[in-house]
Amino acid sequence: MIQSIERYMKQAIVDRNPAVASAALVSSVHMLLKGNEVVKRWVNEVQEAVSSENKMVQYHALGLLYHIRSADRMAISKLVAKHTKTSLRSPHATCLLIRIAAKALDDAEPGSATGDLISFLESCVRNKSEMVMYEAARCLGQLGDAKARAITTTAVSTLSIMLNSPKPTLRFAALRALNKMAMQDPSLIQIVNHDLELLITDSNRSIATLAITTLLKTGQENKIDLLMKQISTFMGDIAEEFKVVIVDAIRNLCQRFPKKYPAMLSFLGTALREEVSNSGWTGHSD
Repeated sequence: MIQSIERYMKQAIVDRNPAVASAALVSSVHMLLKGNEVVKRWVNEVQEAVSSENKMVQYHALGLLYHIRSADRMAISKLVAKHTKTSLRSPHATCLLIRIAAKALDDAEPGSATGDLISFLESCVRNKSEMVMYEAARCLGQLGDAKARAITTTAVSTLSIMLNSPKPTLRFAALRALNKMAMQDPSLIQIVNHDLELLITDSNRSIATLAITTLLKTGQENKIDLLMKQISTFMGDIAEEFKVVIVDAIRNLCQRFPKKYPAMLSFLGTALREEVSNSGWTGHSD
């Protein structure tokens, strides 16, 4: 069946109409994921589409090319090496390339040459596109401990700038990335504690709550009482899933600072008495 339309699909992939080309590329991805190996014969057309001036065509073509070569680690290395040396027009394609490079870096064997990959990620942190900057910083922050130590400062500095963005989505995204980094090692992001404290009073409750939970993982002992007081002011306004996160963060904080246990237990007891739904506060039983 696929063989009967192969000629038309190959023509559509390099069609001058971006909508046609993107549709053909996305369809090819679905066919490949369902086991249609014939798609792998369209590499030449896909590579031509990667050079397209249309941003979405370039993004879809790079995605298909990655899926075609995903089983060959050497081919993936060549793909990354080729496109990291050229400037992709599409920020979406650049974000995808960042993820591919980060995965290759994470899968690299100890002692292997990864300098070019790290340099590429660090260069993307200085990209003019906020999307690309964020993706590069997020990937740098999620690398393994040994690799992350040398480049965490770059990632954290970029994310700290985004914390002051007027765009709520960018502030929230930066907070999520920092929160995940704090799960690995809270000391990595202590340098942005001041910026996090400013976000506690953010008009967006999701941002304020995430700032609180991040500070609970990285904050200092002398700031705990203030954090407990600020959390109590809007506990009734936040979603249940965030309440669960706050309870878990406070439980971990009790282990870090045993002297503050009475204050944190008092906060949890007060919250429980305020008839908050049991689904969000099952952590009390521990």
